[in-house]
Amino acid sequence: MRPDAGAEVVFLVAVFLLAVSFVIYGLIIKRLLRLIKKQGIWIFPLLSALGLFLVAIFHLSRILYYFPKLGRASGDLFELIIGSLRMGRMENIFLFGSGLLVLVCGWLYYTWSSR
Repeated sequence: MRPDAGAEVVFLVAVFLLAVSFVIYGLIIKRLLRLIKKQGIWIFPLLSALGLFLVAIFHLSRILYYFPKLGRASGDLFELIIGSLRMGRMENIFLFGSGLLVLVCGWLYYTWSSR
């Protein structure tokens, strides 16, 4: 099994750009929270950025470790497939958690600032 190198590079660059934008979003929320005299939720986008970096690490390790082994395997593929699916599940959990944290941060800021 050979992954498409161009698509993987585009995916990783997109994940890193999204993580950087979450950091910038967190810093902007931190400044805006001073105006409404609230604090604390600006850390959610930063944790989301950390989660996205973990997504990139899991994805890259899955591509570099499991895909070449699946291409060369001649015997029992079950363990390799299960391992690849586990890594994919962890990747998706961190991606979902990152999106959820940013959503909660935006919702809390909206409710606090609209009062």
